[in-house]
Amino acid sequence: MNFENLKKCMDEHVAHEHRPSVDVAVYRNHELLYRYFTGVKDAENGGEIKGDEQYFIYSMTKMITCCCALQLYEQGKYNLDDPISIYLPEYEKMKITAEALNTENAKKIASGQSVGEDTNAQDDGYAKTPITVRHLFTMTAGLDYNIFDEPIKNSVAEGKTSTRDLVRAMADKTLGFEPGTRFRYSLCHDVLGALVEVWSGMRFSDYLKKNVFEPLGMNNTFFGLASDVSKMPSLYSRYENQPFRKQDLSCVYTLSPDYESGGAGLTSTTEDYALFLDMVACGGVGKTGNRLLKEETVKLWGTNQLSGAAADDFDQMRRGYGYGLGVRVHIDPTRSGTISPVGEFGWDGAAGAFAMVDPVNNISLTYFQNVLGFAPDQCAIRNALYKDLGL
Repeated sequence: MNFENLKKCMDEHVAHEHRPSVDVAVYRNHELLYRYFTGVKDAENGGEIKGDEQYFIYSMTKMITCCCALQLYEQGKYNLDDPISIYLPEYEKMKITAEALNTENAKKIASGQSVGEDTNAQDDGYAKTPITVRHLFTMTAGLDYNIFDEPIKNSVAEGKTSTRDLVRAMADKTLGFEPGTRFRYSLCHDVLGALVEVWSGMRFSDYLKKNVFEPLGMNNTFFGLASDVSKMPSLYSRYENQPFRKQDLSCVYTLSPDYESGGAGLTSTTEDYALFLDMVACGGVGKTGNRLLKEETVKLWGTNQLSGAAADDFDQMRRGYGYGLGVRVHIDPTRSGTISPVGEFGWDGAAGAFAMVDPVNNISLTYFQNVLGFAPDQCAIRNALYKDLGL
């Protein structure tokens, strides 16, 4: 098995689409079937990548956050339909607007075309439906992705900068719709990260290290900037067919030095993240033999939760896919254009990273690049993989 189609796809990303570098890993049943990386760490100064680079993974943080929350679900720390105000009292009474929902901003954020929303919705009373834990998992809480609004800025100015402090400030946001009725990509998983702290009684990063990273042997995954920045490729952006532009090596979603964003705060390597996805693809058991989740929990994770208007909202973002507990879920091959099986799931990151899990065949694929706003053709990557596998 030479993975000629996947290699060709990767090479075209660099040679014809001019991404500085790409890195991909494919696992099946804990066996590394294919690993390929090509390109340079810096488009101007060169330096071939070595495969051990450390990347801001942005929203691929979300799958790890959801894994932690699902572990605590298995322990009976909460029920999915619990109002989150049981655990975060500031979310008991939420302002709401009657303005029409703008889904375009959320689509831009999910694709890396934007880092935040400019929402100035007028308050029109209070939501009748409480936000539940399920609403956070499924991005149906009504929150936005405005990381520059007054509640957040004021909290930082007052020195209230911990994860719990800033998630408390987010409760002052105005909801865009009644919870459970629509889908909007938002700060839901940042709030979920704070709940992991409440349910576990541990700092979020400490929980991650003890319950995910160490059991899987993920030794190069952490919040924030790498201690050795030479390990990090240069970060670029390319918006609306404009030329590539080098960006500061920082993550805008790290709202303060001590804020641990469950939605977009982690740094990782292809090798580390591939170990995480392999665990998910193999029913919750890692390559190390450690079980992180029950098989039935992984199945629940990858089961579509959306219907009605919320499902329509998400279909505009990922045609042929539904949305499970924090992951896109393949539900309609005739609309998606992909030959991966129904039930394939995963997510991606603002700089173009892409995670795919196939629980039917115990296959996972991890793809990293480092260009904001210039996502790869995920359908092409999936189809190249399945052609090479003969599936």
